[in-house]
Amino acid sequence: MGAVERLGFRGRLIAAMVTLVALVSLVIGALFMVYLFEDEKSRATEQLSIGERLTREILERRTDLNLSRLSVVVQDFGFRSAVASRGPATLASALDNHSRRAGADFAVLTDNSGNLLASTLSPSIAGGPTALFDARPGARSFAYLQGQGYEVLQIPVEGPGLRARLIAGFALDQSLATVIARLSGTEAVFRARAPGDTSFEVVTATSVRDRDLVKLREPNQDGELMDAGRYFRRSIQLTEPGSQTGDIDVVLMLSRAASLANYYARAQEIALLVSATMVFAILLALVIARTLGRPVLQLAAYARAIGEGGAPEAPEIRTGGELKRLRNAFVDMLARLREREAQIRYAATHDEVTGLGNRNALMQSARELFEDGGACTLLGLRLNDLSDVNDTLGLVFGDQVLAAMARRLRATLPDARVIARTGGGEFLALVPAQSPERVEALARQLLAAAEAPMDINNTPFSIRALAVTMALPADAGDTNELRRRLNLTFEQAENHPESITRYQPGRDESHLRELQLIADLHNAIHNHDLSMNYQPKLDIRTGQVTQVEALVRWIHPELGFISPEEFIFLAEQSGQIHGLTAHILQRVAADARQWTEAGLDAGVAINLSAMDLTWPDLIDHIETNFDDWHHDRLRITLEVTESALMQDPEEALATLRKLRELGVTLSVDDFGTGYSSLSQMRKLPVQELKIDKSFVLRLDAEPQDQLIVKSTIDMAHGLGLKVVAEGIENLEAWRLLQAWGCDLGQGFHLSRPVAPADLADTLRALDARRPELTRPTMEYHQ
Repeated sequence: MGAVERLGFRGRLIAAMVTLVALVSLVIGALFMVYLFEDEKSRATEQLSIGERLTREILERRTDLNLSRLSVVVQDFGFRSAVASRGPATLASALDNHSRRAGADFAVLTDNSGNLLASTLSPSIAGGPTALFDARPGARSFAYLQGQGYEVLQIPVEGPGLRARLIAGFALDQSLATVIARLSGTEAVFRARAPGDTSFEVVTATSVRDRDLVKLREPNQDGELMDAGRYFRRSIQLTEPGSQTGDIDVVLMLSRAASLANYYARAQEIALLVSATMVFAILLALVIARTLGRPVLQLAAYARAIGEGGAPEAPEIRTGGELKRLRNAFVDMLARLREREAQIRYAATHDEVTGLGNRNALMQSARELFEDGGACTLLGLRLNDLSDVNDTLGLVFGDQVLAAMARRLRATLPDARVIARTGGGEFLALVPAQSPERVEALARQLLAAAEAPMDINNTPFSIRALAVTMALPADAGDTNELRRRLNLTFEQAENHPESITRYQPGRDESHLRELQLIADLHNAIHNHDLSMNYQPKLDIRTGQVTQVEALVRWIHPELGFISPEEFIFLAEQSGQIHGLTAHILQRVAADARQWTEAGLDAGVAINLSAMDLTWPDLIDHIETNFDDWHHDRLRITLEVTESALMQDPEEALATLRKLRELGVTLSVDDFGTGYSSLSQMRKLPVQELKIDKSFVLRLDAEPQDQLIVKSTIDMAHGLGLKVVAEGIENLEAWRLLQAWGCDLGQGFHLSRPVAPADLADTLRALDARRPELTRPTMEYHQ
């Protein structure tokens, strides 16, 4: 069982609601957080923009202030006098004094051609970057010199006969950074790189900590917001890209933690709100699930009780809507189920034509009788002509006959425990136990009522019937015995001259014996438990054995010898005759091959059942088993009884023609006991008649048998057929047949059927009797 199924309806409802609330809360919270984050970023961007404008303003004002100071210096009479004197010592002293008075960190004095006159820089950079001297007077520039960034200003020194330029540098120091930071509310860091370098160096910062925070070495676009790391940052470039005096910019930094403090506070509040909402949703889901789940569980229990066959009361559903409709649907379903069950129960126990009980009802009543140890009498009635009525007058008329018969049975047997129509025109009734005389009288009364003329649709009508009786439980102790013995009694009644048949104890045993034989015959065929015997057929004129007739034998392990007539009949009744015939053909063919190897010369005769003539595989089996037959196939004789040929002459004729095409000899067995006409016999493609042994057994003493046999021989010869006489019991019969020109003889006087292993000795013994058998008798010849 999956996890979803284990949750149940309420669990799934709670899970669905909590999931939905959590999903919605998380989505709303996430959107809100994104909005707050972007808002805080916008605020940081705005603040950095303000800081940028303020930084530029501070630098402009600082420049203006320094230019004012330098203007005072270049107007000073002493400085101008020193410049006019051109003395190096005087120039250096004046430049140093006056530049310090202007607050410059270094000062350089050049003539208008850019030639250095004096400088406060160290000798190594006294020349300074040429770009510093090339700047136009009054312009501001920035320079990166020896790890320090400077704002460089130029101002001309002019006077009568005086032309020079004063270049002053003001360091971008920490105080400037502190002023920018204090006024802009950001951290300020000046960084610079020498021409040709790829990375910046921090030249000054608001604090030492800020030096370490600025790790970005790559250049960035001016005014771009940089939010990597713990700071939002913006860089302001003070020099042109690729400047000869180095790249200098100022980085304004705004603490990310400080900027997003409000954002984090709101995030915590939103998280708490989502959590509270989910808790509230779970509680609400529990309440709703409990409220909605209770009627669902009630309906589930109600449906389960219905499924178990109970009749529960429908639960009260206070809520309306779908659950109310579902409850009403269950109530309607239960009512319809009850109605349908009643219909099914009625159909299962009643006959729809007559309204009487059916076989189930009768067997159920009998079963209850046996269980209670009671006694009663069973009366059975079977209408003989019902199928003819249905065929000639129609099923509707037949149903009306059955309905009329049911009314008569009810009237005749008012105290019957049950009256049932158990199929076709068969009716059974259980009535209270009565004496045999009373049962006999009641059965005759029932039979008289059934056979009394009736008028259906103004059609006078009468029907023949037969009745059977059984005393219960004396004649049957359970329903199985009842059904089996009742069918047996009806079968016996069909062939009984009396119209009323009572079950006779002991008849069932023979029926059971037949059932056992039918069941065991299959195994006997499959396990080769059947045996074959062979009885020789002799040429009456020469006394020579020409053929042996195959006769199947069965010794049952429990019942002993079973006559061939009995088990062949059962094989035909149970549908095993084809398997038996195939087995016999296989055994005879195998034995014939062994005889040939032993040097015996004999044809075979095999009996076929009437059903074999309609067996499509018969031809194939004969061809397959005798494909290596060592003689002409005419020495294979297939014997078919006269009655088999007459059951379906057309089909039999077609099969015989196919067999004849194989080249085998066809013989009519047991001739004289059937009812075939001579004209029918004339059409059959047979080559032999086998006179039934009932005419031959007492041939020497019965003149009528002599007349029949002699006439039959003459008639067969007239039709061009050979004649075989079986049942020769003495030499006198043999002599008579010999005198009448019979072709072949067979009987105990010649030889009994023998096993395959004894056939050689039997043939030698018969060969030794040839003089006796061929000796002519003048008496019979006369």
